[in-house]
Amino acid sequence: MLCSVRNVTGKARAERQALRAHELLVDAIESIADGFVLYDADDRLVLCNAKYRELYALSEDLIRPGTSFETILVEGARRGQYAVPPDELDAWLAGRIARHRAPGPPFQQRMADGRWLRVEERRTRDGGTVGLRSDVSDLKQQEADLCAARDEAERANRRKSDYVHHLSHELRTPLNAVMGFAQLIGDELMGPLGNPRYRDHARQIASAGEYMLDMITRLLDLAKIEAGRMELHEEPCDLGLITDMTFAMMQAPAGARGVALVCAVPEDTPPVRGDLSMVRQMLTNLVGNAVKFSKKGGRVAVRAERLRDGVLVLSVADTGIGMSAGQLPRALDAFGQVHERAVSAERGSGLGLPLTRALIELHGGRFEIDSAPGVGTTVRLVFPAGRVLPPP
Repeated sequence: MLCSVRNVTGKARAERQALRAHELLVDAIESIADGFVLYDADDRLVLCNAKYRELYALSEDLIRPGTSFETILVEGARRGQYAVPPDELDAWLAGRIARHRAPGPPFQQRMADGRWLRVEERRTRDGGTVGLRSDVSDLKQQEADLCAARDEAERANRRKSDYVHHLSHELRTPLNAVMGFAQLIGDELMGPLGNPRYRDHARQIASAGEYMLDMITRLLDLAKIEAGRMELHEEPCDLGLITDMTFAMMQAPAGARGVALVCAVPEDTPPVRGDLSMVRQMLTNLVGNAVKFSKKGGRVAVRAERLRDGVLVLSVADTGIGMSAGQLPRALDAFGQVHERAVSAERGSGLGLPLTRALIELHGGRFEIDSAPGVGTTVRLVFPAGRVLPPP
């Protein structure tokens, strides 16, 4: 009689440990918020979590170990699980199976009920495929809402620009008539007025009309830029000559305020390729603002400098009342008013800086501004190197 005795305690312990590890793995997979699935090297389902079956509810009865990926996919498509037109279904199935067998970057899959799933698949070392499915329907809806809001904002902006453009033209005609009649009365072309004060009133009307016409012109320019209708008529622009012309125009208001105008544009400053009227308007806006917000004894300087990277910087610096960092965004908004109380008598249209920024950006350049209360403001118009021409 033969008797064989073996100690299987170690084997039993190993089996229990393996079972415990498997239970922990299954529990961990079930705890995943996304759908998880694992296929073996023969593309047959090994395991998945409840979330995966929930995401593919129309195929739930097929989602069991041993079923091939192709069977689950094709039957799900036959049951109308995916948002694919019938005449495109065969091509879609072939492409999806090929993508499953050679996984690439994550992609989004639309379901027939309107849901969107993010599909991510990776190969395992033994040739299997592990996959994750995430319901990104809310994210897709947010993206759609953002796109719709952006499109509506663009339409509203175009409507606003069209309205401003139309209204500005409608205002110009009667305003020109008012200015013309004010000039006629002020010059007494139809005979003496009898009282010199009437002549002063007529000139004030003409002056106010010129201011309003200037504001309307700026409004039109902003509307054109926002609508993409502003065109550049390019030619060489001599910044030194433009500065001299601007100073000649601003000499009277600067002198009345006791503000010195300083031109620091070197004679060898190269010209820039741009729209001459726009470049003049930019500099006039900046110098006008600088003079307006400078006190007696103040100084406004215009400088030009060519930097190493080829760009040309035209700057306007003043020693005026300045602005805080918190006030700058408001100053750059159309109709923004910063110094409402301190200098209410000097309040302008609030269009100068926004229009200047829009014009330099239309030239492909940059608008830079530094300011500090009680110190002053410096604005820089940065023309790109491609717009700087060789010296004449």
